[in-house]
Amino acid sequence: MKVLVFGEILWDMIEGVPHLGGAPLNFAAHVKQCGYESGIVSCLGRDELGDKAFQMVSELGVETKLIQRSDMRTGFVPVKLLNGQPDYEIVKDVAYDYISEDQLDHFIIGAYDVFYFGSLIQRSPVSSESLNAILEKHQFKHVFYDVNLRKDSYTKEIIIGSLERCTLLKVNDEEVEVLSQMLFNQILDFRAFCEHVTDQWPQISTIVITAGGDGCMVYWDGNFKVIPTNPIEVVDTVGAGDSFSAAFLCTLYKTGDPVQAAQVANKVGAFVASSHGPIPRYSEEVMGLFA
Repeated sequence: MKVLVFGEILWDMIEGVPHLGGAPLNFAAHVKQCGYESGIVSCLGRDELGDKAFQMVSELGVETKLIQRSDMRTGFVPVKLLNGQPDYEIVKDVAYDYISEDQLDHFIIGAYDVFYFGSLIQRSPVSSESLNAILEKHQFKHVFYDVNLRKDSYTKEIIIGSLERCTLLKVNDEEVEVLSQMLFNQILDFRAFCEHVTDQWPQISTIVITAGGDGCMVYWDGNFKVIPTNPIEVVDTVGAGDSFSAAFLCTLYKTGDPVQAAQVANKVGAFVASSHGPIPRYSEEVMGLFA
């Protein structure tokens, strides 16, 4: 399996110190650690942060041939810690908002089996048009939409357009409430939300809902199952959700079993949440989950 990721590469400037991130990049790096090939379609500035990001993406083992360069500055997010909780502003008009359709290499894109995207990258008409061009010109075995809502960076139109294109959907428990009200004008419980979504968009074969320390829920073919997780000592939750998504996708692709995929994803997400940084090197025990 080869997984193509579309989305932002950015620097989280935490108290002024840069940390490479962006959910799509984290996801792509975790797919690689799960034992599969991954590449990313994004755009970096022709600046020092862009050069450093390009080098680090390559070192993560993620294919860089589809990363574009722009005169716009490389994406960054100033983060302030208030009582230990991050408060951030997602800066607009940065390089990843300008992924050019004209620069897409469709020959390389056509070699990928699975496609991943989120919501933030669609705030810009330029990058959104490039996303649509890929989805219109290529058929993938799975299209994975990780909703990943970020403040002031999504609209109802973006959400609906994304649900129309995906076959696998990942949301978290808080996003279920937001989307229930946005899409169905009511607060739905988790199972009812899944039923409403698949009634409206029947091409979505599987929905997974993450719930932090409570594990996750998975819905497929009218089945709904809660998958608990073991308690852990949380060190750093950054990247845990992205690692969950990667592990879920990779296991589902290999086994076709959503329950097994959710169980493996819980373990990987817990490992990352109990480690430092968004992309810690997997332990032998975690690597064994994909053997």
